[in-house]
Parts: sequence; structure tokens; C-alpha cells
Amino acid sequence: MQKYQGRVPALLAAMAAALLSTSALADPLSAMQADASALQAMATTWPQLQSAAQSYGQLAPYAAATWAGPGPVVTNPMGFREQCHNTHWDQVTQYLVTGGLNIAGDGEAEAYAIQTVATDFPEQLSGYLLQLVQSGNSQEEALANQLVAQKGPLLASVNELTALLNTTSTQLGNAIGPNTRLQPLPISHWEAGIGDAPNLSEVRYVVGPNDGAPIGWFGNISPDMSFARLVDICPTGSGILPGIPLKAQVMQEVQQAVIDEPDFAQVVQPLENGSTWTAPNLYGQGFERYANIIHPVREQLISALASDETGIAGYMAPITAPLEQYNQKVQQIMQLVQANG
Repeated sequence: MQKYQGRVPALLAAMAAALLSTSALADPLSAMQADASALQAMATTWPQLQSAAQSYGQLAPYAAATWAGPGPVVTNPMGFREQCHNTHWDQVTQYLVTGGLNIAGDGEAEAYAIQTVATDFPEQLSGYLLQLVQSGNSQEEALANQLVAQKGPLLASVNELTALLNTTSTQLGNAIGPNTRLQPLPISHWEAGIGDAPNLSEVRYVVGPNDGAPIGWFGNISPDMSFARLVDICPTGSGILPGIPLKAQVMQEVQQAVIDEPDFAQVVQPLENGSTWTAPNLYGQGFERYANIIHPVREQLISALASDETGIAGYMAPITAPLEQYNQKVQQIMQLVQANG
């Protein structure tokens, strides 16, 4: 995934600069509640993203010619050879590419959101503690003492989490840089963005009757006969590729991060447009050229995603446990606040 080169370091630089500032929210308690809610969701979303990336190791069968190749060549009743669509590709396989890019965009946005919100919570807690101490209310001062006892472990936990997030970002930056261990995608134009992931366990393909129309003559040689294509015999079929609904979750968590750090809106805006990519289009340029270029590009594209997403899942794995631990500490603090409210 070469195209990410330069994006991760720039993202880290923006994050580092923004995290030096404090949130301008006037009500620390409301901000804590919003952060805690977002962190609770993030502790669920991040493992889902990791699992979705890991599942892409199962893409290997889809790189076979049946699914990603140029489609079959058939001989019609007149004895002429015709090139057919690959309905497996049209109906299912090409959407696996978008899904893989979606996971990459989701992961990038989610990592930034986690770091932003996780860092904002202790800042808001400090503001809330100051309010309690200055209240002159003995009950609120007692609550402040209890929260101070919780703050030390909270800071230790967030420091561990953010250090791992920085390490993960560095690993990903190295992985997609000049000395990448990831397989470069064999297409020129693509962008990852926030979107849903395909549910590989629910992929279905139903073979249809042989009554489909061809896309051209084999070898781009058209018979000089007006009735040469009286019967269409290309195979048909329909695919089902349900999605794992991740876009709405990630977008909601990103929006909370933007509330915490408004300057980040311009960083995530390109990701909000979703994933896009363009495969070479060589229809009508002859079957030999089509088969020699389109066919291997499709197979390589799916194979690269299967390998790369598995590697990305490995980089994501170290975050899952410390994120859950930090979230537990945050929720414990909010329970304490609620119990004394």
C-alpha cells in the first residue's frame, strides 16, 4: 500500500501539535461524559477493525482466475468464440477491494480518534477536580480526594496506550514506506477512506443460466456475418456480499475527537469521502491485451490485500488490551462521579 507514504508521519505531527493544547469546553463534566461514551464505543470498534483486517487472509481463494480473472471464453452455436464478463468479479470480488481500503481508512481515523479522546479525558478531569476543590462543599471535596486517587493509575494507563499508538503508527509508517514489507497494490489510483467492511463469512455466489451477453469477440476478431450472435450463451450469476457496519461507528467517534480538537477536522476530512480506486480499463483493445494485463492485475490486487491486511491486523493487535484497560479506568471514574452526583 505505497500510497500512504508520508501520510502517517504528517498525521502524527498534527496530532502532537494539537495535543499540546487544552480543550476549550466550558463544562468539564459534560466533556468527560462525552469522552467516556466515545471511549466505550472505541473499545468495541477497534477490535472489530482488527478482526476485519485479519479476516482478509481469507481472500486468497478470491484471487483465483474464476473470481478475479478475465471471464470465460465460449463458442456459440455458429462456431465463433466470444469473450464473456467475469460475473464473479462484477458481483463480488471487486467490492472486496473497496472493503480492504475501507478498513485501512477506518483504522487510520480510529487511531487518531482514540489518541485524541483518550488524552482529552484526563485534561477534562483536571478541570473538574478544580471545580470540586473550589466549590467549598465538603461532599464535593471528598469526591475530589477519591478522584485524585484514581488519577494516577489513569495517567499511567493513558501513557501506556498513547505510547503504543505512537509505536503502531511508526510501524505502519515503516510498513508502507520505501522499505515496505507490504505488497504494493498493482493499481495507480486509489485512496482509503472511512467505510464499511465486507463480511467474508457471508459471501454468497449463485450461478445463473447460460443466457448472458458477451462483451466482445475472442481476439477482437468480429465475424463478418450479421447473424453471428443469434444466441447468447455466456454464463450469468449473482453475488451477495453483506457488509460489517463500521462507517457510522467510526464517523461518530471521529466527530467526538473533532469536538475535542477542532483543528483535526481538516485532517480527517479526506477520509470521510470513503475509499476509491480505479482498475485499468482495456475493454475493446483485444482479448490478448485484456488477458495479459487485466487478468493478472485483478489476481495480484486481491492477493496483495489478503497479505497486507493480515499484516496491518498484526500492527493493530497491541492496542486492543491497553485500550480496554484504559476504558475500564475511565468508566470506573464516571461511575464514581455518578454515585456521588
